[in-house]
Amino acid sequence: MPTIKPRVAVTLEPHTHEVIERLAQLQGRTRGSVIADLLESVAPALTRTVALLEAAAAAPDDIKRGLRTVVEQVHGDLVEAAGASIVQLDMLLDGTADAGVDPHVVTRGSGMGTTRGSAAKKNPANPGKSRAPARKAKPKAE
Repeated sequence: MPTIKPRVAVTLEPHTHEVIERLAQLQGRTRGSVIADLLESVAPALTRTVALLEAAAAAPDDIKRGLRTVVEQVHGDLVEAAGASIVQLDMLLDGTADAGVDPHVVTRGSGMGTTRGSAAKKNPANPGKSRAPARKAKPKAE
């Protein structure tokens, strides 16, 4: 169906594409509609960021230095807040794993022998494996 909305072609990392694909299937939607909704949800923040960058570009050097300090402080606060959110999500995933549900978490390391979340905690000696290593057979005493 033709649309008057602008179109954009985006190249995704394989892990990102897999997550988008899975979400679209779970919601019975297209990948494009999932991506459009995600971008719409961050559009207000992007609008503010663009306005700040435009103001910074037009500002005198002393103002730019002060603005940089403020932005670095805010960035640190945002990273700290995001970290707490990720910890909360990992706790939720651990709870589902304890209930016998395998949520198949897709991360940047998926398929590369490393895991996050509940699988990493099952074998803390080797976070890249979710199963305990096989035991070596003891030699029989003669």
